[in-house]
Amino acid sequence: MNSLTQVLDQLGLFAEQHMPADWIAKGVPLSILLLLMGIGLCVLGAKMARFGMTGAFVIAGGAIGAPFAEITGLAMPLCILIGAAMVGTIAHLTFRLWVGVLAAVVLSSLALGVFGYQRVLPHLGEFDNQVVLPHVEGLAGFTLPSPEQQQAYRGRSPQQWAEEFWGFVAEKDQRVPRQAQAIGLVALVAGLLFGLVASRATLILSTALLGTSLVVTAVVTLLSNCIPGCYQALLSRPGLSGIAIGGFLVTSLALQTVLTRKARVPETKPS
Repeated sequence: MNSLTQVLDQLGLFAEQHMPADWIAKGVPLSILLLLMGIGLCVLGAKMARFGMTGAFVIAGGAIGAPFAEITGLAMPLCILIGAAMVGTIAHLTFRLWVGVLAAVVLSSLALGVFGYQRVLPHLGEFDNQVVLPHVEGLAGFTLPSPEQQQAYRGRSPQQWAEEFWGFVAEKDQRVPRQAQAIGLVALVAGLLFGLVASRATLILSTALLGTSLVVTAVVTLLSNCIPGCYQALLSRPGLSGIAIGGFLVTSLALQTVLTRKARVPETKPS
């Protein structure tokens, strides 16, 4: 344990000495981690999905079993082992169900993302340009907000901003909330059914989409913070960026299809 701690300390010291100070603030280390995770999902996501999902549930089962040591009076390692074994076994036996859940989440997120881009995002400019003027009693009926009110408006949390923006969109077009709920529900059910019926195809498609999203997010963050000139060049050529993203996704789909293909057992000819 001491040797591992020393190695980690040396790695941290090396990073502090050789990494620019502003990289951490810009999220460069996190972007590199997301890039590696995305590439791993795009190459081995479907092939290692059962092992990775079972391992995650084993860890969760161990965390669930740990509190039972105080309740039952049993040894802590025994409770962790029992919880990990039980939850891991259940996850392994219900693997298709979790594949369906994964497909439902991915498909609904994709469907709602496309819907939001077409029906919600166009209202963003109008929402940002609106002026919030509190109503007061008097002849004029309106008055300019105070500096404190302006600061509170600018200092809204992301959750507050999202709630206010969604309320603004719903007020502009009352059909948007109902349509979003319907699209999300249909996509959830369709993804769940597709995952249960065709788990292999679902895993390939889901991991390729998730991995590509992580890679694109990481690359955009790295370019915008480290090579802004290249980032601006990509923004000026959205068609080229779309072709690159599409090519990466298709490559991931083809590669995972080959890697997850079951080997054919040669037929034995009767003597």
